Amino acid sequence: MKKYFLFCAVFLLLYQPLLAHDMWLQKSGEGFDIIYGHSGKFDPYEPERVKQVTGYTENGWLVQLDIERKKDACRVVPDDAFCAIGALLDNQYWLKTTDGWKNQREGKDLEIIQQGHSYKYTKNIVKWCENLAKPLGQRFEIVPLQDPTGMKQGDCLPVKVFFEGKPVQGAKMAKTSSMEQSHEMEPVQAEGPSMVTIGPPGLQLISAKFELPVKEGQIVWFAASLTFSTTK
Repeated sequence: MKKYFLFCAVFLLLYQPLLAHDMWLQKSGEGFDIIYGHSGKFDPYEPERVKQVTGYTENGWLVQLDIERKKDACRVVPDDAFCAIGALLDNQYWLKTTDGWKNQREGKDLEIIQQGHSYKYTKNIVKWCENLAKPLGQRFEIVPLQDPTGMKQGDCLPVKVFFEGKPVQGAKMAKTSSMEQSHEMEPVQAEGPSMVTIGPPGLQLISAKFELPVKEGQIVWFAASLTFSTTK
């Protein structure tokens, strides 16, 4: 039992650098900060890793937005009213080795167990529009099936997870949108919606993850988040 417990603890530590961090958009002044972090803590990142920020209009148009790149983060200030804003972050190439998770530059002379590229997508609901209940075109995305902004703490929001525009089997998603709790993941069923419990009033974040095997020992890791604000 002690050996099993020790193995689980080491396993979680090895996975934390790659899998535990989320990326989301957070309202700040007239714009949005693009945040990379975990459990309410913000971590710096190379601004060039943010590859794209998109505004989604009520009639379904996609508008590419200018990215303000700072020293260790990014920001966007939309010049129009959008229903939602999305972003893509290249989380770089990672190696799972016998010495833990390493990025590509650190993996020399280590035994590689698993390796692959990681991408993080996020979407923030600015104001509810009916087209937000359908996929908007992100490669991996969380889609709310009803307006979550008027919901209150304890309500259950039905959502679906899509990969390349189709419901995906094998993804995992958080059971709550609370920013005050760690997000335990559970498998989603492609044929039906999953229910997410709304957290306390304020910013809500739903996260999902998906592993796409490429070939033996190589994987592409996808992460998605959906954020919105509640007042009840």
